[in-house]
Amino acid sequence: MNLFLLEATEDSFESVYQNTPWAIVLQSIYDLLPIGLFLVGAVVLLRCLYNKMVKGNYALLAAGSIMVFAAGFLKALHKFILGVSGYNYLILDKQFTPTQSVGFALILVAFIGMFTSYNKKYTKVQAIALPAILFTIFMETGNLPVFESSLPFIILMIVGAAGMLGMLIYIAIRRKDVMSAIFFGLAIIFMVMMGYLSTRNSWTMTWVAISVNICYQALFMAGALRLQKKGLAAEDSLSRVVKEENKAE
Repeated sequence: MNLFLLEATEDSFESVYQNTPWAIVLQSIYDLLPIGLFLVGAVVLLRCLYNKMVKGNYALLAAGSIMVFAAGFLKALHKFILGVSGYNYLILDKQFTPTQSVGFALILVAFIGMFTSYNKKYTKVQAIALPAILFTIFMETGNLPVFESSLPFIILMIVGAAGMLGMLIYIAIRRKDVMSAIFFGLAIIFMVMMGYLSTRNSWTMTWVAISVNICYQALFMAGALRLQKKGLAAEDSLSRVVKEENKAE
């Protein structure tokens, strides 16, 4: 099967999204809302943490954020092209789970590395990003065997996304920012709800899942913006946290 192009037949819309072309286009546009909310939150965090990470950690954070955004955007693009032209570019659909799961994993590694000794000096930790990204690309284009089950990537996505939000809760609590911690905690709940709804093979449930995802990403964005407002961008805002941890040990 050609992963790059598959001409849609008369029944393709029913078999793929069980609805009419105009509805698929409308859903693709609606799907851009959570992607945009994540992009704002990710950019805010990238700006706030730029002066707190060595190049290796920051490379992981940037690469992971780009992969998560790209995965969502390309999936929405897949729906739009399918609805407008009737052509089903399979690679735009199949890339979503592996790309986003690896992206969240890279973000989590970056956050963990920020609170370890690896963040005290330049390291080669950024080397993790390149093979992870290349593996994802090769796997999606058929150059490496594709897993018959997406379960490993789903688990990686859950661990990565929940771990990222958990690290943000940790930062918020250490900075005594309870409201940001609440935002990120609620985001975890909506993330779990979205994951469950995404497994339901229903056109209506797909709309509900996107709506829940919007709430999830809105909470993530709100927490990131509040952390920025409370001074996370200050150069010593996290060094004090690290010093407190060292004293406690």
